[in-house]
Amino acid sequence: MRIEIREKPHDLYAALVLSTLLVAIIILDEVLGFGSQVLRVVLGLPFILFIPGYMLISALYPERKRYFDREGRPITREEWERIVEEGESEEGGGDEIPGGKGLDDLERVALSLGLSIAITPLIGLVLNYTYDWDPEHLGIRLFPILISIYAFIVITGIAAILRRRRVPKEDRYGIVIDISIPDDYSTTDKLLTAGIVIMMLASVTLLVYIIVVPREGEAFTEFYILGPTGMAEKYPRNMLLEEEKYVIIGIGNHEHRRMNYTIVLTISPEARNNTVTGMDHVTLSRTNQPSMEISVGDRETLELPCNFSVLETGSYKLRFLLFRGEKEYRDLHIWIKVFSPGRFSNSTYGLETFITGWDGDPSGLPDSVSSNETVGVGVGVRNPTDTDRDVQVRIRTGDGGTVRRIDPAEGPFELEEGVTLVLELHVNATSSVDVMPIGLVLPDGSWTVSFLFDDGTEEQTVSFSIDVGG
Repeated sequence: MRIEIREKPHDLYAALVLSTLLVAIIILDEVLGFGSQVLRVVLGLPFILFIPGYMLISALYPERKRYFDREGRPITREEWERIVEEGESEEGGGDEIPGGKGLDDLERVALSLGLSIAITPLIGLVLNYTYDWDPEHLGIRLFPILISIYAFIVITGIAAILRRRRVPKEDRYGIVIDISIPDDYSTTDKLLTAGIVIMMLASVTLLVYIIVVPREGEAFTEFYILGPTGMAEKYPRNMLLEEEKYVIIGIGNHEHRRMNYTIVLTISPEARNNTVTGMDHVTLSRTNQPSMEISVGDRETLELPCNFSVLETGSYKLRFLLFRGEKEYRDLHIWIKVFSPGRFSNSTYGLETFITGWDGDPSGLPDSVSSNETVGVGVGVRNPTDTDRDVQVRIRTGDGGTVRRIDPAEGPFELEEGVTLVLELHVNATSSVDVMPIGLVLPDGSWTVSFLFDDGTEEQTVSFSIDVGG
């Protein structure tokens, strides 16, 4: 059985129709939301990897491949192949064997693939320079790339149709499909040929199936926390009692189906759930933890703004839990320290100073210690302004006369009456709280230890009382 397509360029018409169909499907999918993902894949691969090059090759070479003898007379392919065989069998070579003019089917397919792979990136390169003209619509985006490649296909396709029609029918390129088996084939040869054809068809069918219906990957859920800037940085570390801090909670569903989750924020395993409808303004304590149910579609990612405050001072592991049903599925955490406002001296210039325990826990500042025991003190400044500041901290038990500069890395330091220890701090322009731990050894007795903060604009003092026993 022999099928020959030569009189009309049906191959070019088919390529134009398939390209137009793909454009229509993508527009329906992107604009109206009911296109076919399967057809996008099936038509999209040849649209990018084959059709642009095929149209260009068809426009450049509208003729079929022709063969000539040594005198330059046109002959059939069979006659040419016989001349080639005779020339190869002659001893010493003989006259030069003539070659064919034009492109055969295999050469056209190979060049179409190669040119398509070259043409598509070049179109993308040109589109890249259009981004500055209209950043919202131009550049390397779906629709500019789709329309540009489609326009290239249409223009070269029209040129290919017009050029092929001008070529005489007998010299015009055509597609010949010959599925007959030669009569001189034995029964074994015919069976082997049929088996090869069946295997090829099965391989192509399997390849299309794999492309159209890809194997589902691993099912998982993304769960992440972002800082106030929308990046994985600048998480709240220190905060005032009942002060709101902001983070972003992200959930990405890759479970291949819609999922129902429950988000829980907690600072204590003894806390009980308090169901909320949003994470905009939630409070936490050792007995209360906000809980929110949320539904996320397949391949959908939601980012929830979360403003939270803590109702009890202390150092906490703030956990963000994600439940799937009754089972805890994901667990994230950040460490926070919550300070009592009573420890702060609020400045008219916005600078806030404080003292805490050694580890920054406001409840860790002792009321009494034994003789020669080191007192762990956290000294810090909260700077909500937009200007960096250098702050000098003077630590003393009385008026003080002698001044001694200290480096926290060398501590602990003996604090004697009449001696002032001087600590230098550089405070960045940020609303976060930075704690500088130092160790002090005080003489026996009851003392009021004062911390005088001076940034060159103002001075403010924070004090605490402590008994040092024998």
